[in-house]
Amino acid sequence: MNLRLFGMNYSMWTIQARWALDHHVIRYKYTEHIPMITTPLLRIVSGKLTGNVSVPMLIADGRVYDDSWLIAAYADRNGHREKLIPFDKVDAIREWHDVCDIARKANRVIATDATAHNEDAKRENLPDFFPEFTRNVLTPLADLGVAYLGMKYDFRHSIIAEEKKKVREVLTRVRKALNGKKFFYDHFTYADITAAATLQFVRPVSDHVIKLKPAIREVFTQNDLATEFADLLEWRDGLFADQHPEPFTV
Repeated sequence: MNLRLFGMNYSMWTIQARWALDHHVIRYKYTEHIPMITTPLLRIVSGKLTGNVSVPMLIADGRVYDDSWLIAAYADRNGHREKLIPFDKVDAIREWHDVCDIARKANRVIATDATAHNEDAKRENLPDFFPEFTRNVLTPLADLGVAYLGMKYDFRHSIIAEEKKKVREVLTRVRKALNGKKFFYDHFTYADITAAATLQFVRPVSDHVIKLKPAIREVFTQNDLATEFADLLEWRDGLFADQHPEPFTV
């Protein structure tokens, strides 16, 4: 079986999808998506010639799974390890996915705004195939990329303080549910994955797990929330060490 996963290595949604596949030891070919540049390829492989296309996107058995929840469910159906979405907890875990998605979308707005105001991050966001000496000249291309994301996800009327409030409310709910426990439920599930992935844009996991360039790591870090929710970040790091000790490869 030839599986192909398209994603963005730092994306909270891609992390969820890859973790679910890796948990079940499902092999796949990973392709890094570069917004605007590889979008035509996504359209071709998905057969979606109009409308938005996004990652993560898994192509398996001639079918397209273009959402991290769908990819996790696919992994559960085709894997042989303990279910990430047990039958008796589907609704509860789906609720955690949806709740954390509120924070993930808010985090994306915050990180995109931070990138727009950080020239080093914009240069680092340019694809690696651009030579280093061209990056200052090509910064306007990075500006275009930031604007593209703003239009795609409609950030125009977002107020950062309001987005940060959404993140804080979700993380407070996560903290209360965990209450010092190792997992949300009796064993490791997708609920743990979805909460851990959300923290990627509060303070990214270590470079050992997901390698990031310095300025990118900076704009993905919210120091105020990282301090306030240091306990959740410690929980997240322990979860990675225990459940996904090997790095995600690009």
